[in-house]
Parts: sequence; C-alpha cells; structure tokens
Amino acid sequence: MAGDNVPVIDIAVEAGAWKAQDDEDVITHAIEMAADMSEYDVAGAELSVVLTDDASIRAINAQWRHKDEPTNVLSFPAPPAVPGAPHLLGDIVIAHETTKREAEAEGKPFADHL
Repeated sequence: MAGDNVPVIDIAVEAGAWKAQDDEDVITHAIEMAADMSEYDVAGAELSVVLTDDASIRAINAQWRHKDEPTNVLSFPAPPAVPGAPHLLGDIVIAHETTKREAEAEGKPFADHL
C-alpha cells in the first residue's frame, strides 16, 4: 500500500501490445514504492508515463538523443518548478517490444522487468 509521498501518475497507452490494466498496475505500484523511499517530497507532483512501441520510441530516441534505434525506456525530467504552477516531475516513455525482448533474454517475467 502506498504512503503519503506519491505523485499523481498519468499513464497513456499508445500501443496495442500493452495489457493496459495489468501493466498500468505494475507501473503504478513501482512508482508508488519508489516515491515512498524517496528523500524528496513528490506528494501531489505530476508524472507522465507513455506505454508505446519500438517504432515510436525509436523516433523519440533519434530526435532527442540522436540514436536511431529503439530502447527500452526514455525519461525526460521536467524543468525546475515555477512558483504557483503544478509540480511536474517529467515524462517516462517505455517500449513494449524492447522491454519484452530484454525480459526474455534475462529469463524473467515481463512484469518483473517492467
């Protein structure tokens, strides 16, 4: 069960390979546990997670990191907070196919690797 130090998590599913509710539950649980262990106050802050595919994350990786290849996850921290504005933590983008390949290569369940 999550404690009091948890952000608001917005999850967008942009690729059909994701098992929406199951995968969203895994991600939400992981973020809540990390937030509870954090030394930073993230209560009420906003975090965006996008569940996508290799093609989409490859384009994002090429644009922002100049690496024309898929990757498992990209993260984009938000700029410093502006007084009076919502506290934004940033964005996380996860590719299903790469995450699945890595889990299989490491012999672990997809949810554990996710």
